Amino acid sequence: MIGSCIRALSRAPRKITRHIGIGLAAALVTGLALVAVPNQSATAAPSPGTSAQTGTHSATTTSVSEKKAAKQKAKKKKKSRGIRAWRRVKTRAGDPYSYGAAGPHSFDCSGLTRWVYKKLGHKLPHSSSAQVSHTFKVKKPRKGDLVFFYDGGGVYHVGIYAGKHDGRRWIWHAPRSGETVKKDPIWTSKHFIRRVKYKH
Repeated sequence: MIGSCIRALSRAPRKITRHIGIGLAAALVTGLALVAVPNQSATAAPSPGTSAQTGTHSATTTSVSEKKAAKQKAKKKKKSRGIRAWRRVKTRAGDPYSYGAAGPHSFDCSGLTRWVYKKLGHKLPHSSSAQVSHTFKVKKPRKGDLVFFYDGGGVYHVGIYAGKHDGRRWIWHAPRSGETVKKDPIWTSKHFIRRVKYKH
C-alpha cells in the first residue's frame, strides 16, 4: 500500500507534488511508526483469567483463616466454661451437706454440681447417675469436668474435677452427711471423668 502511494506521487505534476509532498510524507512516517511500535498498554494489561485466579486465591485464604479463628474461639470458650465451673464451686467451700439440697447454702453431691452448672446456663438433673447422660468422654480431663464414682450398683457419687496436685487428682464435692463442701483427693480407681455437653 505504501509503495502504491509513492508511485502515484511520482507520476503527479510537480506543483501538486510540491503541495502535498510534505503532508503525505509526514503521514507515511506516522503510519510506519504506528505499525512498528506495539500497543504497550494492551500488552501490559493483565488477563481477566489471572485477575480472577488471584481474587479466588485471596478469598479462599481469607475463608480458611476465618474458619481457623472461629474454631480457636470455640475451643477457648469451651475451656473457659470448665474454669468458670471450677471457680464457682470453690465459692461454696464450707457449706454443709444436706441430702436432697441443691443450694444456695447447702448441698448433696449432685445438688452441688447442678447448682454450679446452672449458674453457667446449663441445667443438669438432680441425680449423679442421671448427670452422666449430659456429659461426654474425654481423653484429657480439665478443671470443671465431672468426676463420677461407681460400684457394683452403678454411679453413686459425683464431684467437680479440680486438677492434679502432688501426683494425685483432686475434686470439689459435697461428701456426706455431717461434712461440708471441700476439696479432696480422689480415693478410688473406680471413677471416670467426663465433660458437660453444651447445646452451643
